[in-house]
Amino acid sequence: MCGIAGYVDFKTGSDEGTLAAMEAALTHRGPDEGNIRRLGPCGLVHRRLKIIDLSPAAAQPMTNEDGRLWIIFNGEIYNFPSLREELLRLGHRFRSRSDTEVLLHGYESWGDELFMRLRGMFALAIWDCATGQLLLARDRLGKKPLFYSVEPHRLVFGSELSVFRCVPDLRLSISKSTFREYLEYGYVHSPNTVLREVQRLPAGHFAVWSQRGLEVHRYWSLPTQPPALRNHGNSADAANALEAGLREAVASRLISDVPLGCFLSGGTDSSLVAALAQESLGSKLKTYTVGFESSTMNEAGHAANVARYLGTDHHELRVNPSTVLGEFESILARASEPLADDSFVPTFLISRETRRYVTVALCGDGGDELFAGYAKYRQFRFARVVRRWLPAPWPTLANLPLGDHFRKRAEAMAVKSPLELARWLSSLWKRQELGNLLAQPLQSEPKPDLFEQQWKLRNDFCEIERWMLTDMETYLEGDILQKVDRASMAVALETRSPFLDHQFVEQTLRWHCHANVKSGGKHILRQMLAKRLPRALFERPKQGFGMPIELWYREPLREMLLRYTDPKRIRQRGLLNETTVTGTVHQHLSGRRNFARKLHSIVAFEIWAEQFFGKDCALA
Repeated sequence: MCGIAGYVDFKTGSDEGTLAAMEAALTHRGPDEGNIRRLGPCGLVHRRLKIIDLSPAAAQPMTNEDGRLWIIFNGEIYNFPSLREELLRLGHRFRSRSDTEVLLHGYESWGDELFMRLRGMFALAIWDCATGQLLLARDRLGKKPLFYSVEPHRLVFGSELSVFRCVPDLRLSISKSTFREYLEYGYVHSPNTVLREVQRLPAGHFAVWSQRGLEVHRYWSLPTQPPALRNHGNSADAANALEAGLREAVASRLISDVPLGCFLSGGTDSSLVAALAQESLGSKLKTYTVGFESSTMNEAGHAANVARYLGTDHHELRVNPSTVLGEFESILARASEPLADDSFVPTFLISRETRRYVTVALCGDGGDELFAGYAKYRQFRFARVVRRWLPAPWPTLANLPLGDHFRKRAEAMAVKSPLELARWLSSLWKRQELGNLLAQPLQSEPKPDLFEQQWKLRNDFCEIERWMLTDMETYLEGDILQKVDRASMAVALETRSPFLDHQFVEQTLRWHCHANVKSGGKHILRQMLAKRLPRALFERPKQGFGMPIELWYREPLREMLLRYTDPKRIRQRGLLNETTVTGTVHQHLSGRRNFARKLHSIVAFEIWAEQFFGKDCALA
């Protein structure tokens, strides 16, 4: 796990000072070692977090025997031992025990077919001195980030947006269309970013940059059609069939030359990962959780009970508002791009606590997208059933002076189209609200975004599975994985996600019941977990991993909310309508409506923008 950056400039070549600034910007991702390599028009930067082969032989940038190929790599390849054996039989010789060198020799033998052979998470760059080509690649589901900016003679790339500020003559500005998307969803869909000049290499893609320009290719994708041979068994059948694959995915992620542990919330996903990891280890697994004092969101007690039964070496971080308040802004400022997910703060806190003891942590990310675990899927199903049997005047009810909770339910019921209902349940600021929120609304209706595109690609799937696959292309990559990567790498902690093993994902999608929110889905995982834990320890409502921001923004964070939504600040930025923002703040502080998540999107953006552009910079 590391940070990578660099650029290829066919006109002026690479500059030592620019590369050094890029390296400094990524120090937090790889505090163990940093190196720069200038290769004519190409400059490569690497910050290393030592995980596999801690010796100097594994340092990057790394080259092959004749110095033709140079690689920088961020991530972990879990099947590198078997690939190494295959490459040895092909005649390759190795100087290290690292997975980086396996990638280098694998590319020599297999070219871009290498990526289909890899099992793991990665973002990498390979420079070919002979052909003058730069190859960029990203893992199938987008665990590791990779951004780039293209100009006529230059391509700049890096693990975080901060590296692009290091290029002296690269002007950066906010894209109004993607800022609109950020407000709606709380993140920006791939391949775009909030910056007009910077793109994100999509998950499952590689790109080639040369004097001819940039070519982007997809090498893997989630299915757009249901499998021809699909399993229609029940959750017990699916659990029996899938357990071996998940166990192997967990075991393969335990390879490490540094201390390793596991996040444990006490929920089904993390408890199952911890149980399988404990079974595979020859020693006690270290587990970590965070809990908010005096909050209904606190799952620390449940996690402790699970850890006690599994016999793990458990560590608990207790957080109260006073712990968070002093750091709230500084934690949000660590995000290299705006992200409105309020669980970024607790994710950072547990990452920092965990990093005190281990360098690698397993987590349960992906379980909700793969097994219909989110409450919004159940809300969707409920709304569709109710509309079918009770054709009430839902639009009229939504306009009545109901309580906030019932008003939101009525608003959801008023949405007729399944696509628009899924979008409504996925969004912060609703599409119909954006016209009044933006200072300068778009002149025309926006083109279909990635959410709509992916939804319409999957007409032959049932509605819930259609949404789950759309979420894996959008919400998983754009929010969940981004949040965990930025929060954990801010403190140089590597996280690994067994549920996102692509082989396990492909196996799971063959089972129709994985998308059944009533009798399948999480029941599959609970069947596996029931063999290892009493059901009383995990069969309870999901509580999530967010903060009590509804109350915090009304009380201890009130002054901070008012500062970042101050009309003068909003007017100076030029992006939002100050009257709408002020009215929303007033309704929330009065207690009439809960607009905490909507307002958090503005606060998170403003904190990021202040770090990236400056406090008083106009952005429109």
